[in-house]
Amino acid sequence: MTAKHTTSLLLEIGCEEIPARFLEAAQRDLGDCIAKALAQARLMGESSVAQTYSTPRRLVVHVPSILLKQPARTEEVTGPPVKAAFDSLGNPTRAAESFAAKYGKQVADLRRVTRPKGEYLSLEVSEEGRDTLQVLVEVLPSAIGQLTFPKSMYWTSKSGVRFVRPIRWILALMGEGASAQVIPFEFAGLKSGNETRGHRILGPGGVPVDGFARYAQTLRERGVEFDPQWRRKLLRLFIDASLRTEGTGKTADLARKVFYPAGSLADYIARAEGLQKEMETLPKPVDLTIVTDAELETWHVNSTETPRALVGHFNERFLRLPREVLVTVMRDHQKYFAVEDGEGHLRPCFVAVLNTRTEDESLIKRGHERVLAARFTDAEFFWQADQRVSLRDRAPMLARVIYQEKLGTYADKVNRTLLLCREIFQQLPASLGITSAKKHAALEAIQLCKCDLTTQMVQEFTELQGIVGGLYAQAQGQSAEVAEAIYDHYKPGNMEDSCPRSVVGCLVALSDKLDTVVAGFWAGLDPTGSSDQFGLRRAGNGVVKIAAERLPGLHLDGLAHRHLSTGVGAEPNSPIERRVKDFLQERVEYYLREVVKLRYDTTRAVVNSSLGWSDPSDAVLRGKALESLIDSADYRALSLAAKRTRNILMKSAADEEAGMNHLAPELMKEAEEQSLYDAFTSIQKRLVELEARSDYEAAFRELGGMRQPIDGFFDQVLVMAEQPEVRANRLALLSAINTQVFSRLADLSEVAADDGGAEKAGASENRRGG
Repeated sequence: MTAKHTTSLLLEIGCEEIPARFLEAAQRDLGDCIAKALAQARLMGESSVAQTYSTPRRLVVHVPSILLKQPARTEEVTGPPVKAAFDSLGNPTRAAESFAAKYGKQVADLRRVTRPKGEYLSLEVSEEGRDTLQVLVEVLPSAIGQLTFPKSMYWTSKSGVRFVRPIRWILALMGEGASAQVIPFEFAGLKSGNETRGHRILGPGGVPVDGFARYAQTLRERGVEFDPQWRRKLLRLFIDASLRTEGTGKTADLARKVFYPAGSLADYIARAEGLQKEMETLPKPVDLTIVTDAELETWHVNSTETPRALVGHFNERFLRLPREVLVTVMRDHQKYFAVEDGEGHLRPCFVAVLNTRTEDESLIKRGHERVLAARFTDAEFFWQADQRVSLRDRAPMLARVIYQEKLGTYADKVNRTLLLCREIFQQLPASLGITSAKKHAALEAIQLCKCDLTTQMVQEFTELQGIVGGLYAQAQGQSAEVAEAIYDHYKPGNMEDSCPRSVVGCLVALSDKLDTVVAGFWAGLDPTGSSDQFGLRRAGNGVVKIAAERLPGLHLDGLAHRHLSTGVGAEPNSPIERRVKDFLQERVEYYLREVVKLRYDTTRAVVNSSLGWSDPSDAVLRGKALESLIDSADYRALSLAAKRTRNILMKSAADEEAGMNHLAPELMKEAEEQSLYDAFTSIQKRLVELEARSDYEAAFRELGGMRQPIDGFFDQVLVMAEQPEVRANRLALLSAINTQVFSRLADLSEVAADDGGAEKAGASENRRGG
């Protein structure tokens, strides 16, 4: 498509400040809605791409190339069934006449077409293409209205438009330069126009633009970097600049080199790259860097339009506080970057990010330093005051802290967790080498791990729960194992997070999380859809991850069964137990697919096997072993054989025959039948030996030896023989193979096979009476 047949689209929705946590999704979703609307309107060319940008005050979509006019189209429209369109005499009914009239045609213009459900009337309808401007006037407000947000507001009326924040202006342009036209429409009581707005302080007020090139230049002249990727780059540059030029006043000079004087986008990029090179020539007073924090960096990118950075300082006495406390106060409460030296030690300074430019930063700097000093003073007081009461002396206080209405206090939770941990001790394999001393340390850590909930530090800085408990335990002389277990017992926070560092910490964390899951289901707090008010999915993921990676040999279904009865007092084999086990199986499947990266069919094969999902570490080993062989010819054939065996047993066996579990070798008359029996008994014995050693790769290779005898059996032996005793014996043989070979380590009938092979096997099965 040539340039004379295309134009461009620029849409900017200006609004009050959008929360940082919503901005990325809002930018993406607006781009998707606009691109979808343009595609449905037949305005997107083959190379058309919707480019999206955002700042806290604007969402932007730029499509450099859209068609100047809709292409014409002809489509076939299906009408009523013929039997409803004509009466018994062949005269058109009201249905036929209405269908024709709807498109300005006569019944004689209609034609008959055959569809899968019968014969229908149809009509070819031609539609001329309209000018793009006319189409955009209709589709843009509709596309904007399709945006949804986790939280939205209304400001015109309760029944009016809802948006993430009140909309203040709309820029909508088609074309570039002299050919640019406003796309006139109204949304949320605002008329679209050709004006954008600069930075709230550095470039207030509206300013007209005539396309994307002028738009980009104008915003950058007025202190707005609208591209999040460039804001991220600028943020990093200014942080580096602030550390290199701290106290010299050069940071503002460097900022002016980027934003002023403005020019083309190429000039702008060149200046930013020049700034980077200039940074590298400036020595730092010492080797200072910010503590890496991608989440905080993204928050600042999404909270600023013109990011700037300055370095502030605090009293060195605060460095006596634990690093975790200092970083949490700076990061979570003040949104500051902590600063460390080359050896990883915190320095008595921080980097604050501003959303403006000022010639004299000293006043702003003193304000940030004053606020942070107050927060650190509070933390210092809490640290000293909390130490006057040991964690052990705080344990009785947990009886006054409510855990959940139906589940009692945190003291009740600690008692349940202790019971569960003792159950876990009974399952632990000797190979883990968990001594009685480690078990004692785990029980000690469980008794103390929730005590920090009664401290002033955690009440003020809730994100430090667990961490503060571990720090206090260490300061109060608890063993390193106990302190570390308390510190880590909320880990892993998600599937990407690491497990607790020690086996003691893993025991404590798994006991705590599994109690959360079991007790939560007992209290009726089951997750539903996107709702998980008690965080049971997060707890369940943690249980599975720890069991799979750090505590092999644990069977989660047995632990859940016993904890439901002894821990929360549920009836054995109750519907609650079924829900808990289904939930844990779902979490294991999620872990195998998303963390271990097993195929979907491998995952289903493993969890639906006789060994099942209950021991996640064992499920991982079996899944990896199966996946290493799953695409081989032997396993594709075995999968088909397993499916066929399962189908025969399900569809063809009478109840008394299917239930037969005694094999009679003397009834095996066919050579292929005897060959299959011999292979089965030999391989099954070998599988038992390999399973005992968890040598699943060798076991699955051994299982491949079943291919030739099972293929020969199905090709030459009629399973459903006329003699009842022969038929029952053959079904019993297939049943034994199904349970002890085909579905023992993994249910091979769940493994996907190629369509050609499946069709061939199905045809063969029909011929042999399977």
